[in-house]
Amino acid sequence: MKNIIRYGILFSCLFILGCSCNQKKLNRRVSLWRMDNIPYGTKYAFENLPFIFPDADIRTSDKFPVFYNANKKNDSSHTLIIVSPQFAPEPDEMKYIIHFASEGNQVFISALYFGDTVFRMLKLKERETTFNEGDSTGVILLDPVKKEWVPFSYPGRSYDPYFVGVDTGHTTILGKDVKGNPDFIRISYRQGGAIFIHLNPLVFSNFFLLHKNNKSYYDIALSYLPGGTAIVEWSDYFRYSRNEHNFSSLRFIFGNRSLRWAFWLTLLLFLLLFLVESKRKQRPIPEMPGLRNASEDFVKTVGRLYFQQKNNQNLAAKMITAFLENIRSAYNLQTSVLNDEFATKLAFRTGRPVNEVLQMIQRIHDARLNTDLSDQELMDLNHQINQFTKPA
Repeated sequence: MKNIIRYGILFSCLFILGCSCNQKKLNRRVSLWRMDNIPYGTKYAFENLPFIFPDADIRTSDKFPVFYNANKKNDSSHTLIIVSPQFAPEPDEMKYIIHFASEGNQVFISALYFGDTVFRMLKLKERETTFNEGDSTGVILLDPVKKEWVPFSYPGRSYDPYFVGVDTGHTTILGKDVKGNPDFIRISYRQGGAIFIHLNPLVFSNFFLLHKNNKSYYDIALSYLPGGTAIVEWSDYFRYSRNEHNFSSLRFIFGNRSLRWAFWLTLLLFLLLFLVESKRKQRPIPEMPGLRNASEDFVKTVGRLYFQQKNNQNLAAKMITAFLENIRSAYNLQTSVLNDEFATKLAFRTGRPVNEVLQMIQRIHDARLNTDLSDQELMDLNHQINQFTKPA
């Protein structure tokens, strides 16, 4: 009776698939959804689970699978089947799945995209490839009974990633792509549990399994799972990024190595830009004018006034008085008598020749005695006083 039902399902799927193929354009959407009749849905694979596990309780769930109490071992084995476009669990979720397998249970995972967490925690390496279109694509599967590699092919889309550097010490290669690269492995645990990783879920699509005798691929692949399992759960939890309540953009970014590096690089560039642009730019310090000597300005102003009024004698007297006052304060010399002794002392203290000092004294005497001092003589006196007051 079960075989009749199974063949009925097969013929109905073939009819629906044939109708879709007769259309002008083949539906190439890859859903891998257990309820989809489209070529790349997985309705045939899901509905044939009772024939693979006749004594098991077949379940479906869109929530994270929780099969056991961590403090109490289960008496019966469980099998978790995940066929999804993506499988990107959180680290805690992946730890749970590994622990679930180490307790003697089976986990079968087939997905187009695997999160970095999966391969990091299982110590695997995958080489990514893209969808390929061709006249014929194929896979090879190891038959556990005959111990032979059985080839399968079909005229549909293929997705051919494969594992790199598989450690055969704790990993068994069960399937390969058409080039002989491993794409289906089993990681075994001590208590009989195992995690199966399959990189090409398109072989579980309606299009593949309903092509010629490809349904035997499905039978052989799932035959590695123990037939006496008590519960088989087909999980839809991982086919969704996350529901609205649990979705986190950062969680998705950090779950992908490329996006994670791009995120940190962008953050670093923004930080550098902030540090450079936020640094206070020093404005040029304006040049401060030197302090003005108000007394000197006053003397110059008064001097210009006397010079304009042609009072040269009075102006010369004031210039001489200011000069002698500077001599008294700077060199501590008496200037009441301007004679040879004064000239010698002044020359010694200023470091100037005695003849120069004597000429200066003579010009002062001439300016005092000349009541009709010309403008040129006044300017010569001013020039000589300025030259004398400069450092020697």
